[in-house]
Amino acid sequence: KFIMIKVQKKDFFYFFLCIYISSTFASENKIRNESISDLPIFTFSDINPSFHLIAIIGGKGLRNKEGRSKNFLNRTREIFVNNGSIFYLFPNKNERYNASYRNRLSDDRLSRIKKLVDFIRLRDKKPIFLIGFSRGSVDLAGYIKNYPSSIDGAIIVSGIYQNLTKKAKNYSMEKIINEVVNVDLLIVHHEKDKCEVTEYQFALKFFQKLRSKTKKILSYKDGEGTGRKCGPFNYHGMEVIEKKVALDISKWINKHIKEAH
Repeated sequence: KFIMIKVQKKDFFYFFLCIYISSTFASENKIRNESISDLPIFTFSDINPSFHLIAIIGGKGLRNKEGRSKNFLNRTREIFVNNGSIFYLFPNKNERYNASYRNRLSDDRLSRIKKLVDFIRLRDKKPIFLIGFSRGSVDLAGYIKNYPSSIDGAIIVSGIYQNLTKKAKNYSMEKIINEVVNVDLLIVHHEKDKCEVTEYQFALKFFQKLRSKTKKILSYKDGEGTGRKCGPFNYHGMEVIEKKVALDISKWINKHIKEAH
């Protein structure tokens, strides 16, 4: 059940604010801006949030008007919200757009993420974090190499690392980031991840070589792998332990904010 409150136009962004009568989200918003996407940008917020979190899902990206996705980041948005986040689901450019590896690293894609970051900065001065899951790590890596000072930290979950596949060989964290990035970075990975392009051994090797402002790695051994090995319901997608993983990420973000101040 929800109550429609208002429609507001500001800086070419349209807000559709719904206050939910629920113990989960205090509010759900839709931000509309054609320079970012023909699709709405779904946001979720608690009553007194302390940071912004822009989520970039994997696979073919978010390409529906309803914000539907089985991705780890969408499944755990309640955890992030309940731990202080204004949570944003970053959409594809339109419903026909395929978030391929090449498109994810394009200037157009990265500039659209930057436009959202800039808009958030105009709203308030709360810290902004970027989180990318699986193929979403490609967008994130490109962004933090190009615009490191625009955000307060980044999180790579089940990222794309060294591999020999034809599609992804040029889009790994090693190729995009190399060994140096000027952000505070958290790497999150499952030790049993069986997806060919996200093997844990390469995630660990990348982390060990990486030079960044600060860095930390969270690794996991529990959970299940019932679905496709590169799908949302497997070790790759943190099946069964997704809430714990999201809580650990939230703790890292909140600790980072506290230490920064």
